[in-house]
Amino acid sequence: MEIREYHLRPETESLPEQIYLRERVIQIEKNLGKVAARLGEPVTLSQPLDALDRARELTNDMMKQVRVRPLEEAVSSQKAWLDRAQVHLDASNGEPKMNMNKIDLDQRLLDEILAGWQATRN
Repeated sequence: MEIREYHLRPETESLPEQIYLRERVIQIEKNLGKVAARLGEPVTLSQPLDALDRARELTNDMMKQVRVRPLEEAVSSQKAWLDRAQVHLDASNGEPKMNMNKIDLDQRLLDEILAGWQATRN
């Protein structure tokens, strides 16, 4: 396993990515509020709430990562890790499998983050 050393990027390089990701988190939190308001009462975590919460977590993680590497590289690295996790999950080892695959959700959310960022740059 290769260990890489990262250094903080100049703020002028990472600031546009941080702004994009911060705005994305704000929108996710608004959507969380809308879903919760529609439900009207405290409930156990539903699939839409779970997906939005995971989107917020991933986006916040990307905000940290862009301080040391470009967003495209951070997303690519995370997706590569998820691919390796999926291979491990698919291994026939007799273990029971979960119905909802969080790896698929994370892959889709990362694709959305990257697509949104690329759309802002065009």
